[in-house]
Amino acid sequence: MQRADKAKYLDTAVELARAAGPIALRYFRRGADVDNKRGEGFFDPVTAADREIEAFLRDEIGVRFPDHGVIGEEHADKPARGSLAWVIDPIDGTRAFISGMPAWGIMIGLVEDGQP
Repeated sequence: MQRADKAKYLDTAVELARAAGPIALRYFRRGADVDNKRGEGFFDPVTAADREIEAFLRDEIGVRFPDHGVIGEEHADKPARGSLAWVIDPIDGTRAFISGMPAWGIMIGLVEDGQP
């Protein structure tokens, strides 16, 4: 990947994370409903914020880079029509998020042929 492309993708990731911030803050410390993705004695929480942020990011990536894949936690993977795929963790630190602790973030990464 060329240096200019890396800069463009990094700028995009930062822009999208910042744009998703207000979505997260609408839910943060508001007593959001929490679902458990795992069950059976395990706790893997997911909130409406997780789902809404991931949907927003997927939509934005799809518009900007329609050939890129998307790998996320809350929705099915979108296969790439090339070597690039975005990796999304809409709320990294969901347990902290639902506890009202400011120790979470919106994570967006890019892999090329499976390599970050």
